[in-house]
Amino acid sequence: MGNRQHRWRRALVIGGSEGIGLEVARRLAAAGSDVVIMSRSEAKLEAARAAIGACRIAVLDVTDAAGTRRVIEDAVEGGVPDLVVNTAGYARAAWLTDTGDDDARAMMETNYLGTVNVCRAVVPHLIAAGDGTIVTTSSMAGLTGVPGYTLYGATKFAVRGFSEALRRELHPHGVRVSVLCPPNTRTPGFEEENRTKPPEVLAAEEKVQTLDAAEVAEVLLRALPRNPALVLADRSSRSAGLAIRLVPGVVERSLRRKP
Repeated sequence: MGNRQHRWRRALVIGGSEGIGLEVARRLAAAGSDVVIMSRSEAKLEAARAAIGACRIAVLDVTDAAGTRRVIEDAVEGGVPDLVVNTAGYARAAWLTDTGDDDARAMMETNYLGTVNVCRAVVPHLIAAGDGTIVTTSSMAGLTGVPGYTLYGATKFAVRGFSEALRRELHPHGVRVSVLCPPNTRTPGFEEENRTKPPEVLAAEEKVQTLDAAEVAEVLLRALPRNPALVLADRSSRSAGLAIRLVPGVVERSLRRKP
């Protein structure tokens, strides 16, 4: 976990009942941090607490702005966190013409507005403390448009733009913001996503590496002491990120849906 792991005294991990969030919470708790994990499902939270041991739990629906403020206010009563990690979100991969009427709204409310709700609730406390790190979660699909992720990618582009602006906004207050852009990662959410994914997209993804949630969590926690604006979880992701910036035409041609 790196020799700087001890710096996190208190942490809130939203979306911490499974997947990347759970692995982040597990590592923080093992390093001695006071960890509160939050998610919508009380049953999943109880299972996570049993798996982690030394942590607290709180039921939180990030799409409820007022509820998010209440839950976070309660959580910070015992002390302002110096780390807030928000991994709450989900994907429904499909061609635009095959998406349901509610898909765009539901993903935007969870992935983007949920991120906004968490930050609006916690930022005043971090500003008052003059310290703290916020991690938001975008995606590699938030770096470039990926066919089959048209609606999902839009929410993750929004998260990345929001996080970039917030990082600059909070700089004078000593509050840091990093955005995590994981590639395909083995999580319960990814398994659910694969059930409805277009076969063409699924076949293309079988050709690229899929990471374990534990790998992503490890890379994130090692990177944070350096205050990165963007965290890419593996060499392939970093190479892809570089290509998106330097040779966008090549990326455009490689990602186009085949006739």
